[in-house]
Amino acid sequence: MILHKTIPMEFEEKQYEIRVYHDDISINVVAFRDNRPANGFRHIVRIPKRVDIKQLLDKHRPDELIEACKSDITEKRWETFSKVIG
Repeated sequence: MILHKTIPMEFEEKQYEIRVYHDDISINVVAFRDNRPANGFRHIVRIPKRVDIKQLLDKHRPDELIEACKSDITEKRWETFSKVIG
């Protein structure tokens, strides 16, 4: 995976990074804290091989994926999910 962009975020006095990665067929958006995944969620979109992902990302930021990743943190979804899975 190639790191395309990092978006800083702060929540409850903790620093996070939303990282946008890509390879030839997918875009991955993941939240990190202290250089480790912040939770178990990863937002992935598969792209047809005929599309140049680098060019796509240069023109269109995956805002919905970035916002979903931020929302996972602010809504504490991982904490809720962790209680379910025990």
